[in-house]
Amino acid sequence: MGEGEGNGVRDWVEERWMEMGCREHVDFMVGCWALWEHRNKVIFDAREVDPHAVLKRVEDVVDEMEGGGFLVSRNGRRGRENTAAEVVAGWEVPLADFVKINVDAGVKEGVGVSAGVVCRDERGKVLWGLSMVQDLAWEAHLAEANAVFEGVREAARRGHSRIVVESDCLAVIDAIKKKAKGRSMFSLHLDHIVFLCNSFVSVLWSYTRRDNNMIAHSLAHSLDSVVGRVEWADVLPPIANNAVIFDSRLIY
Repeated sequence: MGEGEGNGVRDWVEERWMEMGCREHVDFMVGCWALWEHRNKVIFDAREVDPHAVLKRVEDVVDEMEGGGFLVSRNGRRGRENTAAEVVAGWEVPLADFVKINVDAGVKEGVGVSAGVVCRDERGKVLWGLSMVQDLAWEAHLAEANAVFEGVREAARRGHSRIVVESDCLAVIDAIKKKAKGRSMFSLHLDHIVFLCNSFVSVLWSYTRRDNNMIAHSLAHSLDSVVGRVEWADVLPPIANNAVIFDSRLIY
């Protein structure tokens, strides 16, 4: 495509963008993200993609965002430990001198559990990220607790002193805040997390909605069926990069 043709496409998109309403803007951005996600599955995983599955993915994500109230808050609430009732659309930057660690997990049938972690600073800049798949037969709540553990452990390894840990699993965040005790595997994970937190100056815990956690979610699913661990600095893999671009529109 020549430069003139590229400018023509850009001009057309800009004109259409100005004509769109809020819901259409969201449809467009989520659509671009979903197309890029499925394009990577075709190229890197040699998987066939059903176009109807792409459309269904867009509808599901947008419905979830709209159901929670797609409003980007500008009221200055920053760096707080969110409760479920306070969560709004948009990734919230941490306080100055803090970094935010977003985590997510997945359970892959026949493979094991996965974790995705991304660390960003007070400007929303990506500092590092990781993806991992473990050959473990754990239930979802254990996988989510493990993702938190991996995020906190990596933050400690990299020398961060003040962190906000954010997950879209309310049960795990609440259990950590309440310092829940017990003898189960889940309680053991929580004990390990609390022990690790002693190495930081300050740790805040935050629950967020799934649509505010897209980057970590993408990283949790970036390795698919490959057991192992991959780390990134500054630049994330393609499957997560589009989530970074989309998420940047919602930062407040």
